[in-house]
Amino acid sequence: MMLQITERAANIYKMDMEVQAEEEVRLFVRGAEGFFLGVEKETSEESDWKTVVNGVRFFVKEDDLWMFDGKTLDFCDKGDCIKLH
Repeated sequence: MMLQITERAANIYKMDMEVQAEEEVRLFVRGAEGFFLGVEKETSEESDWKTVVNGVRFFVKEDDLWMFDGKTLDFCDKGDCIKLH
């Protein structure tokens, strides 16, 4: 799988979620009148896709890979949101 997470986005999650060194951040698909990005602290499993960006450990479960493959997770240019494009 190819998901790029920019350092800007990783830093926002690190600060806003107060992610500690031993914690992991799960990225997942939320649904309600469309699909949305879900984010929460959780513990990964061996089969999950994982990456570390700027000291933040991110992971995606196999069932959610379709939403993230080939995408970039970044901070919006306006400075008020995270976007997946």
